[in-house]
Amino acid sequence: MNVVRLRPHQGKGTGLPGPRRSSIQLTDTEQMRLRAALRNLRALYGSWDCLAEVMGVRPGTLATIVSGKPTSPGMAVRAARAAGTTVEAILGDLKVAASCPHCGAAWEVRS
Repeated sequence: MNVVRLRPHQGKGTGLPGPRRSSIQLTDTEQMRLRAALRNLRALYGSWDCLAEVMGVRPGTLATIVSGKPTSPGMAVRAARAAGTTVEAILGDLKVAASCPHCGAAWEVRS
């Protein structure tokens, strides 16, 4: 008995699958906040090279993100790990510096 392989017709399902895209995407506001967080982390770590090493990406990747290229939620996770905080803290609403981050009580601002 011989096995004869038939060539499939050209069309759907005959080629190799392409790369998968995440169904979760960051909004424009979240991307803006992630870029701001990356700039702050760069100041904290001293250079893009050092921050890139901590985050496990290439420095050029960070440069393209900060310059405006859309990014993925995975980059927000990496930034949160580098900052030692949560993704929600990086992408969420900005907090007023005159209040306690834990209970929200207003601090007295003296000038």
